[in-house]
Amino acid sequence: MMQQNDVIGGRYRVESLLAKGGMGCVYLVQDTKLNNKVWVVKEMAHMEHDNSFAEEARLLTSLTHPSIPKITDYFEPNEDGYCYLVMEYIKGVTLQQHFEGQGFQLPFQVIISYASQLCEVLDYLHQQEHPIVFRDLKPSNLMIDEYGRLKLIDFGIARKYDESKLSDTVQMGTIAFAAPEQFENRQTDPRTDIYAVGAILYYLASRGHYYFRNTMPLAQALASYPEEFRHMVQRLLETDPNQRYQSIRDIAAVLQKLQGDGAVSMPESELAKTMMIQSSAAAAPRSAVAAPVHEQATTHLYKQQTGFSSRKMHTVQATQSHPALIIYLLDVSGSMTLMNGSRRRLDIVTDSLYVALKQMVFRSTKGSRISPRYRVAVLAYSEDIHDVFGGIKRIDELMNTGMLPTLKTQRFTDTAQAFLYAEQLLKAELPHIQDGPAPLICHMTDGIYTGEDPEPIARRLMEMTVKDGNVLVENIFISDDVLSSEVDQPKRWPGVQDNTEFRDDYGRKLMRMSSPIPESYRQMMREANFNLADGSYLMFPGTNPELVSLGFQMSAATPIH
Repeated sequence: MMQQNDVIGGRYRVESLLAKGGMGCVYLVQDTKLNNKVWVVKEMAHMEHDNSFAEEARLLTSLTHPSIPKITDYFEPNEDGYCYLVMEYIKGVTLQQHFEGQGFQLPFQVIISYASQLCEVLDYLHQQEHPIVFRDLKPSNLMIDEYGRLKLIDFGIARKYDESKLSDTVQMGTIAFAAPEQFENRQTDPRTDIYAVGAILYYLASRGHYYFRNTMPLAQALASYPEEFRHMVQRLLETDPNQRYQSIRDIAAVLQKLQGDGAVSMPESELAKTMMIQSSAAAAPRSAVAAPVHEQATTHLYKQQTGFSSRKMHTVQATQSHPALIIYLLDVSGSMTLMNGSRRRLDIVTDSLYVALKQMVFRSTKGSRISPRYRVAVLAYSEDIHDVFGGIKRIDELMNTGMLPTLKTQRFTDTAQAFLYAEQLLKAELPHIQDGPAPLICHMTDGIYTGEDPEPIARRLMEMTVKDGNVLVENIFISDDVLSSEVDQPKRWPGVQDNTEFRDDYGRKLMRMSSPIPESYRQMMREANFNLADGSYLMFPGTNPELVSLGFQMSAATPIH
C-alpha cells in the first residue's frame, strides 16, 4: 500500500488514502507537474492473463460525457505488479451517503431528477458503436458533486456488449441491484442496466428497502407514489429482459412526464404502512404453531450440542477473515453420461457447478475487488476420489487462476469413500473455523452406492459443529424417477419434506442424509424466486436442469457480510 508523499509515475504525490479493497486502493494525489492539481489515482493488482485494468483505462479514455469522470493517465503494471489509473477528482458524496444523510428519505422530484440524469449518461453508453453495459449500477457507484450533478464512477466491470456471446465470462454485480441474468450464466446487455435503474428507484422510493427482498405486490409497496411511476418501476424490474423497457430513452420519456407533474405528497403514516416488506414467515411468532416432529428433533440435537436454538443457527455471515467452507462431493460414475432431457447429466452438473462458483465470485465482489468470502473443495468420485483442486482453495484464487474443474466419468460408485474423505477434511478444518459459518457439504449422485453404506458417515458429519451450528449436508439426486409426483414448476415447488413420497428407496435414504434447510438459506432462495417451504430438507431431485441448478445455488447461499 502506498504511503503519504509516495510518488506514482514520477509525478503524482500521494496525499491520502480514500478507499481500500481486496484488489488495491484509491488515493487522493497532487500533480507535481501541474501546480499540485488534485487527482484521484485508482490502484489495482495486476493478475497474469487478466487485462481488465487496461481495458477499463482504454474504455474510459474513449468516453466524453459530463457525468463520467475524465481519465488523464494510466500506468501499466510496475515491478510490484500494480497498475494505476489517474482520473478527475469529484468533490462530493455518493448517492448512498447522501441518501443515508437524509434519513433514507428523498423528495419524489429529487429521485426523479437523479433518475433522469442517470438515464442520460446510460443512453450515452448504450448508444456507443459497441454499446457499453455498466453492469454494477448502485447508489454507492453514483456520485453527487458539489453542484448536485450526478456522476457515474467505478467502471471496473463495465464491458462492451458482444452480441455473439451467449453468456458473460464471469457473473458480477451487486446482489441488491443486479438483474437476474447476472446470476444465471446468461449474456448481459443494455437491458441489464435498465433493471438496475428500477432497483435503484425502488430502493430510493421505499426509504432504503431492497426489491429483491420484497414479498408484496409492488403497487402496494409503493402505494404513495403516482400510478405511472409504479407502473414504470414494475416494468423496469421484470425478470425477463424482453418484458422490460428495451431502451433507456423510453424510460427518460416517462421520467420527463413525471417531472412535469410536480411534487407528490408522501404522508408518513401511509409510507410506514407500505414499507412492511419483510417476510411474514420470518416475522410470525413461532409459538403460534407447533414445530414439525423432525424440526423438534433437530432443535433438540442442536440445543444438546451447542446450547442454542436451531432458529438462531446458520446465521453467521461469511467474511474475508471467516470465509464459508463448501465441500462438493460429485458422483462421476459411468451412468452420468446418460441423458437428462436433451443433455448429458454430467454436462448439466458441470454447468450448475460453474454457476454456483460464479455466484460466490459475484457475492464476494465489490466493484472490481474480490474478497475471499468462500473456500471450496471439489471431490469427484467413482471407485476412486479425485481431489480436483488439490485441497481447499479460496474463491479468489480459483477465479484468478481460472481453475474451473473438468469432470470426467469413471465406472462404479463408492459414495462412502467420498464422505469419509470429506470427514477427514472437516476434522482438520473445524478447530480453525469455529467463528465462521457452519460448513456445507454438497453431494451430487445419480445412482445407488456399491460400497459401504454412506448414511452413518453422513450422520456423523451432521453431528459435527461450530459455534454457528451443525455441519450442513445437502444431497442432489439426479434420476428420472425420484418423486412420486413430477415437479413441473420448480419455482413453486415447496421442497422435500417428511411426507414426500419417493419412487426410489435411495431417495428416502438421501433425505435421511440431508440437513433441514436453515432459515437464512431458505430466505436467500426465496429472493431468487424459489418457494421452498419452512421445514424442507437440503435434498433436491435432479429430474430437470432447473432443479439441479437450484441444488447448486443453495450451496452458495451462505449469509455474507
